[in-house]
Amino acid sequence: MNIGSTHAISGKFEVEALSVVCVQVPPISAQTMEDVNKNVDQIIDWMDKAAFGFPGVDLFVSPECGLQGFGPLWNDVLVDLDGPEIQRLRDKCKELGVYGVFNPLVREVRGRKGCNTAIIVNDQGEIVHEYVKMNPWIPGEASHPGWDCKVVDGPKGSKLATIICADGDYPEIWREAAFGGANVIIRVSHYMAPWDRAWEITNKAGAYCNQVYVVTANSVGIDEGYSYFGRSMILNPDGTIICEAPMGLPWMIKADIYPQIVDQIRKEAVTSNFVWTFKNRGASHQDFAGVGDTLDKYTAYQK
Repeated sequence: MNIGSTHAISGKFEVEALSVVCVQVPPISAQTMEDVNKNVDQIIDWMDKAAFGFPGVDLFVSPECGLQGFGPLWNDVLVDLDGPEIQRLRDKCKELGVYGVFNPLVREVRGRKGCNTAIIVNDQGEIVHEYVKMNPWIPGEASHPGWDCKVVDGPKGSKLATIICADGDYPEIWREAAFGGANVIIRVSHYMAPWDRAWEITNKAGAYCNQVYVVTANSVGIDEGYSYFGRSMILNPDGTIICEAPMGLPWMIKADIYPQIVDQIRKEAVTSNFVWTFKNRGASHQDFAGVGDTLDKYTAYQK
């Protein structure tokens, strides 16, 4: 794999293959809790397909709005993280022995109401990660903006961060996840037409500029206002697409990725080690003795 460097990565290190499955599904634009449970049924059915079709899968990723869609009665069908709908997904993760990524629209998270939330459930059925979307889509999404981008240990040496749909249009959130140590960034989306090229560009840029694996799941289908194009994809740390789902169809993709490669890039890569050089600018200049200027001179971040 070309990781975008002129120099080979130094040293000997071990890697494990993280088996990832992403699904793109058409969620019902929920108006009742019965609709929500039909969407949960759909996700669980795809989880069974993933486990049957790809034995040994480690990580299952479903799209944004997978439980409720994005309909006009959004606030009437919010769920609780300790509620029965989420419990069904937790039970399925435990049954299959797989990590799962889901995107419920949640009534309240840490005192904030109406949160677009990505959760990671481990293979024991425990919620080990909660992320509230830091950049809600304005003006169409009246959810509470998030306040942090945490990283959690996942299977096979992975360090996982989640971002949600419009988040990926902002380079700051990718860098925040990378600075937190993520070697796999998961983007769950309900990204609509006609912006499928923007979807590809931002996914590639997020992977390359932060030298991180990117795993994305995007919805398909049509609701009251939009059509959703799919094109779920998994990308290498150099921004190349490993595999991609087609436009507009319910689908499932799978790839084996190697998170420890990202860790080694950040430790040993000489050129194009962007996370390091962002914090150590100009390290080759004689005035900076191989360390570089470690002060942040970017006024956008200082403000």
